[in-house]
Amino acid sequence: MLLKKNIFLLKITLDAIRDTFKIIKHFNLIKLNGPSIIVKLFFIRYFFSFNYLRNFFKISKIVKNNANKDCNFLNDKHIINNEAVKDVDKFGYSKMFQIKEDQVDEIKKYVFDRNNINIKENNINKNDLLKKNHEDLNIYFKRLKEQNISRFTGSVDLNKESVLRNILFSDTIMEFARAYLNCNNFSVNATFFVSNPLQITEQEKYRNAQYFHWDNDFRKFFKVYIYLTDVDSDSGPHIYIPGTHKNKLPEYKLCRLYPDSKVYADYPNPKVFTGKAGSLFMVDSYGLHKGETPKSKSRLMLNVHYGTGKILYTENDEYVKLR
Repeated sequence: MLLKKNIFLLKITLDAIRDTFKIIKHFNLIKLNGPSIIVKLFFIRYFFSFNYLRNFFKISKIVKNNANKDCNFLNDKHIINNEAVKDVDKFGYSKMFQIKEDQVDEIKKYVFDRNNINIKENNINKNDLLKKNHEDLNIYFKRLKEQNISRFTGSVDLNKESVLRNILFSDTIMEFARAYLNCNNFSVNATFFVSNPLQITEQEKYRNAQYFHWDNDFRKFFKVYIYLTDVDSDSGPHIYIPGTHKNKLPEYKLCRLYPDSKVYADYPNPKVFTGKAGSLFMVDSYGLHKGETPKSKSRLMLNVHYGTGKILYTENDEYVKLR
């Protein structure tokens, strides 16, 4: 038993060292955060791999429901209340909310920025990944598929005034962040994902993180997902294993990728998020989750993280200090 425990601790230590330097190199974190990020990130990757330490950080007992006064971007204006915060704390996810159609159209126009696209393949001209002004989304997705592009991401600039910024930094969302993280200072990052229904190798699926995994980027954090296209079972919906943000079976304690067959055998009741364009929901992605590989339809979505403390992953991130 002692040997097994020591081997497990060694694996966590080695994973934390590997991931710390891998992430710092990929995102150039020393330039964005200074040399102290090495110690800060290793501390998180190691110590917050243990559920009981993370569970020590509780949600706020007080939620200011009057923050909903600026929630005019949603059809349902009552996104922030004790029930919503408690849902994410208990299950790991919220119910789905719907952004108004005109707001969704404005967000779509804003997300593509030619300077901030990230794709694994080096032989692709990033300018070819941009949506042309005359293209509608169907034509755009078709062109990408013809170029055999299964997936790419892009960092969204949160420092510029936009409809998206107004939503992400609205009193409504800020109060949810304050209540769930139980702190007034946190970092915000927004990334868009384009995913296409193409036959891909297991290696590419691995690189695309389309296996189950859990994140460990801050002491505590959550993500806001926004679908910018209709997402059904054929479009690659987000899938979450309820309750695993609080506790995981022993074989999932390491921050790695896990095959679907094993996860579904151990957790037969996943939460599958399908919805129309403009669907918004919150998830604590410390729990097991993945984006399903699209089967026959393309998907455009936003992934926005809110994490305690100051860790900037791109130059487009913003550090928030609430009064």
